[in-house]
Amino acid sequence: MIDPKVIAQRLREARENTKKESTALSEQLAIIDAVIDEYDELIIKLDSKLPGYIQPLNTRVQQVSNAYHARISHGCRNDLAWVEVDSGVMNYFGGGEQEVKVYEVQKDPSTFRFLGFYGAKFYKFPKNRDYGSNVVEIINNADANVGSTALIILDNNAEYLAGFTTGVVSGIKTGDFITDDLDNPQIFLTGAGTSVTGFGLTNYAAYNYPLSGFCTSTDNKIYSDQKVGILTSFRIGDEVYGDQYKSGAGIVASGTTITGFGTAVGIVTIANDAGISTGVEVVLDFMTLSNPVTQTVDANIGTTFYVGMVSSYYFANLSAEPAATGIGSQFIVIRSDVDDIIFESSKNPIDPVEIGIAEGKNIGRGHKLELINNGDPNILAQWKEVQEEPEPAVGAGRVEYYVGNFNWPTITTRDAEGDTETSYAVIGQRVIVSAGASVGTSIGYANVPPSGSIPADCGDYDTAIVTAENNLAEEIAQNIPIINHYINGADALRQLRNDDETTAWGLLQALGYNTNKASRQLGQAESIEDFDWEDGLR
Repeated sequence: MIDPKVIAQRLREARENTKKESTALSEQLAIIDAVIDEYDELIIKLDSKLPGYIQPLNTRVQQVSNAYHARISHGCRNDLAWVEVDSGVMNYFGGGEQEVKVYEVQKDPSTFRFLGFYGAKFYKFPKNRDYGSNVVEIINNADANVGSTALIILDNNAEYLAGFTTGVVSGIKTGDFITDDLDNPQIFLTGAGTSVTGFGLTNYAAYNYPLSGFCTSTDNKIYSDQKVGILTSFRIGDEVYGDQYKSGAGIVASGTTITGFGTAVGIVTIANDAGISTGVEVVLDFMTLSNPVTQTVDANIGTTFYVGMVSSYYFANLSAEPAATGIGSQFIVIRSDVDDIIFESSKNPIDPVEIGIAEGKNIGRGHKLELINNGDPNILAQWKEVQEEPEPAVGAGRVEYYVGNFNWPTITTRDAEGDTETSYAVIGQRVIVSAGASVGTSIGYANVPPSGSIPADCGDYDTAIVTAENNLAEEIAQNIPIINHYINGADALRQLRNDDETTAWGLLQALGYNTNKASRQLGQAESIEDFDWEDGLR
């Protein structure tokens, strides 16, 4: 009968052989990585030429926008219009109902235009990576707050990342390092040694929603004006902010929460089509706050504030708090030693695809590069191409402007004696108009600006627009062929690099498998050695 000690010794010898195989794999990976680095160097040199030709294009794009803005600012045209923003039935105190419409002065949507900035858009496979770094996971959406060591994970797979999925190896492990960038971190600084110390669930307001209302300074209530959002959709304990960035600006102090809800009777002025304004009693919803508001906001004007809905989220506890706040940021998870890396064989080398603009630290990135000016936002996005998901909207950003019109919004009011007064309306001004009755307030337009006349030199501003658009066309004709020349030149190098990255990815998978295998072999050997075989075999 075989001696159990022989089995244990065999396992330990096998573990040593596995470690030797890992050493050989590491050497192969290092060689392949060196070749990849050579391609990287050449690709980066070519890609680095692109900004010098792209930036002049974007300067011309900006000049076109500036020329249109200048014409508006000079008073040659107007970019505002009355826009219907809401309608419905308002409940009066006592049970009565009245159909109403709400108009607001906004930027005129019919004269809106935009021009997309130009950019080199990259597509990056997971295998298009630095194989000298042990990146094991990407957290695509998380919040890091100064003063807290909790990294709030907002990814859809947060449960897996934090290790709470039953029967699955967690994506992040205790001891892993967290950084926001390998080259130039801003949130978790290089050398800080920010590592994961544990995981858990916590209550947190990850997402904010706008509401509008009015309030009185030093009171702890905000009343709904029924224009934006439904106040009673939220819960006691939810957080309230004066702005969407939780900065403490606006009408409420930092740390304010909802403590209750109620109703009160108030007076609202209703203006109908005939020009008569009527004050009516209405039932107003309000929320009570843990802190008093800091300023008075008139009911006829209103203000926007934000409510953060508190919910439960997975988090990774860190050894140190961040140096700067990162909201909705991307983070990189790194393991410090190749020998300890866990790299699942199921990971896909070509999915998801990362998409972004090749600028700054992203120069040279990706297996594919193309010139775009689609006007989509300049963001990084993940695209599950293999699963045939729609490609995310990614671009280089855009400029927005208004061609303008010759109609300036006005508002006319009638007093109790029947006298009227017309004035120019301003952006954001709102009027509530009831349907089917005479009104004391009406809206309209004037064909001259508030200055009283259209400036005589507006022709100069029209000429400036034509000049800016011609300059842009000339820049496009000159620079785009050169840009495409460099992109095409780097394409062959990207294809070669892609082939070697396939090999490197396979080596990395093999290293991950061997690491796991060596760990199992050691555990099996120790279990056999610690077992009381004399008693078990009697």
